[in-house]
Amino acid sequence: MRVEDKQGTIRHKEGNREMKRTFCQICKCDCGIVAEVKNGKILRIEGDRENPNSRGKLCVKGKNSLDVLYHMDRLKKPLLNTGDKGSPKWKEISWDLALEITENKLGELKTRHGPESVAFLFGTTSRTLDTSLVRRFANVYGTPNVTQTWSICVGPKVLAYLATFGGPSYPTCDFANANFIILWGANPLVSYMHRYHGVVQDILKARRTKGASVVVVDPRESETARIGDFHLRIKPNSDFYLAMGMIQYLIDNDLYDHDFVREYTTGFNKLRESLGGYDLETVARKTDLPIEQIRQITERLAESRPASIDRREGILHSVNGLQTARAIAILMSLTGNVDVQGGLIFNPPIKLNNITLEERLPTGKKPFWGEQYPLASDGSGYLAEAILSDRPYPVRSVFVLESNPVLTLPNTKKVINALKKLEFVVVHDFFLTETCKFADLVLPACTFYEKSEVDVGLLKKVRWFRIRRKVVEALNESKSEAEFVRDLGIKMGYSNEFDFPTEDSMLRALLEGSDAERYSLGELEDGIYLEDLRPGYLRERGFNTPSGKIELVPSILRPFHDDLPHPVASPTESGKYPFLLITGPKVPPYYHSQFRNTQTLSKLNPVPCAEVGKGIAQKMEISHGDIIEIRTHVGRLNIKAAVKENMHPFTVSVPHGWADCNANVLTDDLITEPLSGAPMYRGIPCQVRKALEFP
Repeated sequence: MRVEDKQGTIRHKEGNREMKRTFCQICKCDCGIVAEVKNGKILRIEGDRENPNSRGKLCVKGKNSLDVLYHMDRLKKPLLNTGDKGSPKWKEISWDLALEITENKLGELKTRHGPESVAFLFGTTSRTLDTSLVRRFANVYGTPNVTQTWSICVGPKVLAYLATFGGPSYPTCDFANANFIILWGANPLVSYMHRYHGVVQDILKARRTKGASVVVVDPRESETARIGDFHLRIKPNSDFYLAMGMIQYLIDNDLYDHDFVREYTTGFNKLRESLGGYDLETVARKTDLPIEQIRQITERLAESRPASIDRREGILHSVNGLQTARAIAILMSLTGNVDVQGGLIFNPPIKLNNITLEERLPTGKKPFWGEQYPLASDGSGYLAEAILSDRPYPVRSVFVLESNPVLTLPNTKKVINALKKLEFVVVHDFFLTETCKFADLVLPACTFYEKSEVDVGLLKKVRWFRIRRKVVEALNESKSEAEFVRDLGIKMGYSNEFDFPTEDSMLRALLEGSDAERYSLGELEDGIYLEDLRPGYLRERGFNTPSGKIELVPSILRPFHDDLPHPVASPTESGKYPFLLITGPKVPPYYHSQFRNTQTLSKLNPVPCAEVGKGIAQKMEISHGDIIEIRTHVGRLNIKAAVKENMHPFTVSVPHGWADCNANVLTDDLITEPLSGAPMYRGIPCQVRKALEFP
């Protein structure tokens, strides 16, 4: 039978067993889950077949998510470090004492250094409700320094598409209705992010019903490249030249969509006049791709409308990330594939109540990254430099919320030195991570099964909104981020601002004034459908740019002298560093630095391996299974080699997230895309040689 519980939650109940609908929060797919609960414990889970996006499917991480919830090593109580940073000695304390210590430290820091000396760093698992409450606390306290993963993830493409197409809608590709698909620096078979719900099915449908071709642009032979019709094994960090070469070829050979360009774009003549140096011979030399392959792909793009080009971190983690994303946006526009079925379409956002109290933040306060990267929404990659340099002002405390910067931020040695310098470091997490070694206080966090949240459905194929309420009560003394800052706010005298006695009251505050406000929380747990995607809406109404059109030469970038696409100078191969390094390719059982401590998932991929191109292997006499040393100007790493035939021959690729084989000891936090601050995780000049053993 179906019953309505006291909070309004709709549940399926049989005796003392309940089947509760929820959604995963490991990545931003938010896949639907049905959990079988008995006596307050989850017995098993399965995919929710009624979820219109995930349709009953769960990845290997979602299927094994109970291993985290019930892991024996989960933090149970707050821990105070009575030892040194790097060599901690942990003492269990109460939450009351933890809040008291934090209150006193924040008071001291505000008096001595100003509130801006405190920063909050989120990981990718923190979502709308948690981040809203933390930003609310930061604004009331007076610090502008709340940073997440924008700059080290999506920043370049967000700025590029915002400048070209305007906001606030979210662009996504209509793969199922495309005749031609280019996946550029994207590997959806493994990196199964929110935009890729059902992408394999969509591609197969497009192939079956429309004869669509799939092109994968990637130095690696990724899992997706293996199912593509064409694989362009491009030289790392040369994607900008390929995109610009395709643009010049389209224009020089009159292959662009004249009607679309004339009616829906501005800046075409200025763009055309600026072109030069992107002929196919030059581009082939820059990219290590055959001229005929570049010509063939460009002509197919022009002929096979509608077409979709998607771009992911493979092109974004570069000093040219923003410029490459802009060039791809121009390609889509020149071929008439914007705001059309089968091309690039736009999701209207759901408007939730802004509960961050941003008006409480004193005017004129810039975040620590604001002067260096004025267009960036956050600055995680710049955090270590800001701490160590005291520029633009001292940062003396960082709250690390479900993040592991020692493994995920660039230049690990520098990150560790920065953490050691700080006066007060608080980590809120499930486990004692590598970052916890440098903390003063560690607090136990809730998994997604133990806390409430909203799924806003951005970039998903079906426009669907839902909330999640906790499936089981928090284990031990775990708290969500929202509960933690609420309790801290009350402790610090902000009772009026944090009058949220329950998570339901937080949800209601977030929903106030939104389209979802009229529904009960129980109804919202089952989900509601939002406005469908309608290609053509922006072409009819006008794009949200200053001109109302697609801006091939964006006016908002003119003050930064970046309105015309241009390459950004970056380190290149040399006699000392003759090869190119890629870091960060995804490994299926893991999500960034997570899950390597779980029994089931760790067995699936227990040892990190570097993929080595055959050109490097032949030159340096490296065989499959050898231990190799990779060295950059920042650091060195020993790792097992896996020689690959079908990748760019002079490239080596290292996955990230392993504590004992950390790719970020090789990366540089100050070689960045100049507007977004995105670090150069890919295309790094390096040495590779055979090593005798692990150090």
